[in-house]
Amino acid sequence: MPITDHEGLDALCASCGIALGYHDIRGQWHEPGVEVKRSLLAALQLPVNSDDDIRHKLEAAASRQWRHLIAPVVVRRQNEAPLRLTLTLGINQTDKAINWELCTESGQHRQGEWNPGAQAAVDEAVVNGTRLRQFEVVLPDFDEVGYHQLSVKADNACAARASLIVAPETCYQPPALANGRKIWGISLQLFSLRSQRNWGIGDFTDLHATIDILAPLGINVLGLNPLHALFPHLPENASPYSPSSREFLNPVYLDVEAIDEFEHDPEVKHQVTSREFQASLQALRDLELIDYREVWGLKLQVLGALYQAFRQQRLNPDSIRLEAFRQFQQNGGQDLFKFALFEALQASFHRQDAAVDQWQKWPQAYRDPASEAVARWADEHGDEIEFHQYLQWNAEQQLAAAQENCKRHGMCIGVYRDLAVGDAKSSAQCWTEQEDYAPGVGIGAPPDDFNSNGQNWALPPLKPQSLRDQAYRPFINTLRANMRHAGALRIDHIMGLMRLFWVPPNCSPSEGTYVSYPFSDLLGILALESQRNRCLIIGEDLGTVPDEVRHALESNKMLSYRILCFEKDWHRGTIKPPADFPYYALCTAGSHDLPTLRGFWQESDLELREQLDLYPSDESRDQQRQIRQRDRLEILAALRRENMIAGEDTNESREGSDFSSELAQSIQRYLARSGSMLLMVQLEDLLSQTRQMNVPGTIAEYPNWRVKLSTKLEDWRDQVDLEGFAIAINAERDN
Repeated sequence: MPITDHEGLDALCASCGIALGYHDIRGQWHEPGVEVKRSLLAALQLPVNSDDDIRHKLEAAASRQWRHLIAPVVVRRQNEAPLRLTLTLGINQTDKAINWELCTESGQHRQGEWNPGAQAAVDEAVVNGTRLRQFEVVLPDFDEVGYHQLSVKADNACAARASLIVAPETCYQPPALANGRKIWGISLQLFSLRSQRNWGIGDFTDLHATIDILAPLGINVLGLNPLHALFPHLPENASPYSPSSREFLNPVYLDVEAIDEFEHDPEVKHQVTSREFQASLQALRDLELIDYREVWGLKLQVLGALYQAFRQQRLNPDSIRLEAFRQFQQNGGQDLFKFALFEALQASFHRQDAAVDQWQKWPQAYRDPASEAVARWADEHGDEIEFHQYLQWNAEQQLAAAQENCKRHGMCIGVYRDLAVGDAKSSAQCWTEQEDYAPGVGIGAPPDDFNSNGQNWALPPLKPQSLRDQAYRPFINTLRANMRHAGALRIDHIMGLMRLFWVPPNCSPSEGTYVSYPFSDLLGILALESQRNRCLIIGEDLGTVPDEVRHALESNKMLSYRILCFEKDWHRGTIKPPADFPYYALCTAGSHDLPTLRGFWQESDLELREQLDLYPSDESRDQQRQIRQRDRLEILAALRRENMIAGEDTNESREGSDFSSELAQSIQRYLARSGSMLLMVQLEDLLSQTRQMNVPGTIAEYPNWRVKLSTKLEDWRDQVDLEGFAIAINAERDN
C-alpha cells in the first residue's frame, strides 16, 4: 500500500530526531527522499509500510513522554539548582502527596514529598483514554555531583525509579593551565614508531622511550592515535578508527619482552633470543610498512606461551601477581568477560574456517551472546577466555606505566588519548549489545571540503533511545575506559554528541541525513567524567559543524580543534593572525587525515589523489591545486606579517613548492604564538616526513595506518635539532 501521508511521515521522522533536511558546508539545503526516511525509521525499529502504520506510530511517539511517572533518566547541571523535575500523574493523583526518596552516590538517603495539586500543570493530554497532567517539582537543597537513584511513589503503589545524574558546570581544566597559560605537545601514531628493539611496530616501551626523549624539550602533552582493540584474526584491518571495542586496548602495542613472565620463563626467552626468531624480528623492523599479519603472528605465539607460564601461578595462592590479575578481572566485570569471550569465540571459529571472519557468519546459535550455546562454550573454554583478559591486563599495566613516566617528567597533562566515533559492525561491541545499534546504517559525513563525494565510515550508530533507556551506560563506560591513564581525551567528530550523519543501506553518502542525539545530557555526562578522571577534553570539530556545537565547546571549557589552513578570514581569504585564535582550542598544522606539512607544501597529497583517481572530475582536481597555491601564498603572507620570514616577493613560481626546515619551524612558531591553550606538533612534521598516515576515501588503494616513520627513535637527536626547535617554540609559548 503506497504512502501518501507525507506530512505524517515527516512528523514521525522529526519525533525520532531524523532531520528533514540540512545545510551542507557551502550553505546548500539537502532533503532526504521518502525511501531514505522509511529506511532510517526501520533501522530505529519503526517500519512504516502504509499511512495506518504512520498514524499508529505517531500516536505511540506522542504518548512516549507520558508513559512514566518520572523520566527513567534525568541529567541536570549542578549550577541549575534548585533541580527541577517533571512528574506525570493521572487526574485522580493530583490532589495527593507524592513521596520521594533519594539515594545518593555517596550513600546518603533523603526523602520528602511533593504536593503537585497546589500548583498549575505545565501540560495536559489524554493517552489511551486516560487524562494525564504534568507538573514541575523541585528537589530541594540538592546539588551533589554524581550518579544518584531517585524513587517516586504515588498512591503508595505507583512506584517509579530514575537515574538522576548531576553534572558539574564545565569539563576539567588542569590547575597548571590557570591564568591563561599556554602549553604545547607532540602527537604521534604509536604504530609508526621505529626502534632498534621493537617487533616491527611501535609499542608501549617505544612510548616510554619517546617520553624520555621529548619531555625534556618542555612539552606537556603526548598525543596518541586511538588505542582501541581491533581484530587479531584479521590483522590487515588496521584502522584505529574502525575498532572492535572502544572500551579495551589493542594488544598489538604490548612489549612482549616487558611482561613479567618473559623474564622468568627460560624456555620462552630462549625461543625469542634464538637466531632464527631474531632474524624474523629484524626483517619486520627493516620494512618500510608494517606487516601486521607477521607482527601479530609472532606476538600471539609468544603471548600464548607467556599466558601458559602465568597459569602456573594458580598453584601459588600467595602470588601477588595472580591476586592483582583477579582484581583486574573483578573490576572489569561482565564487560571485560564478554569482550574476552567474543575474542575467544572469534579466534576459535576462524581457526576452524578462515571464511568465518565476523560474528554474523558464526553458527546461528552463537550469534546471540545470551544463548545456551554461548554459555556452554564459555564453561568449557575458560582458559581461552582468560587469555584475552590476560592480554588486556598487561596492556593496561604498560599504558599506565607510560602515563606515570609523563608525570615523573613533570608533564601537566601527559598522554592524550583519542576516542573514535563508533565501533565496526563486526565488532565485539556490536555482538554484545546488538539491540543498541541501528542495523545496516553507516555513520558518515555529507560531501564537504575533506571529501567531495561524502563519506560512509561503515560504523553502525547507536540508537538515541537505546542510550536513554540504559541511562547512558554505554556512553559512560566508553568515556571511563578512554580516560584511564590519560590527562586529556580527544573526541573524534565531537558533533556526534549532537547529531550523526546516517547513511541508509545501499545508499551513497549524499543521500543520507542527520539524526539527533540528546546533546545536553551527553555534554553533562562528559563534564562529570572529565572532572572525575581529571581529564582535559578536546573536541574535533572539523567539517559541517553547527554553531551550537562550537558554542558548547567553549561554554563547557572543551578545546576546539583548529588546523592552520582552515583558520581563515573567509571574506578576505587570509590566514587568521595568531591573536585571533581562540584560547579554548588545540591548534595544529595538520592531522592524521591530512598530508604532512612537507607533503602539503609540495602537493604530494594532490598528486597521490590523482594517481588513485580520487577526484570526481578534472575540474575538481584543478580547483584543489589552485586552492593549494593560494593557501601556500596566504601562509607565507601571514608569516611575513608576524616578521617570521623576510621578503616581500609573492611570485608563485618561486615560492610554490620550496620547503625548508626553517620554513617548517616558522609555521610551527606562528601557531605557537597563537592565543590557543594547546599547540600540537605532529611527529611526522618534526621529522620532516612527506608520506601521510591515512588517505580518506581509500581502503586497499593506499597503505593506510601502515607507514612507519623514516627515522628510528634512537636517531632522532642526530637527525633533527630537537633542542633548537624546542627553544623556538617555548619562546613563543612563554606567557
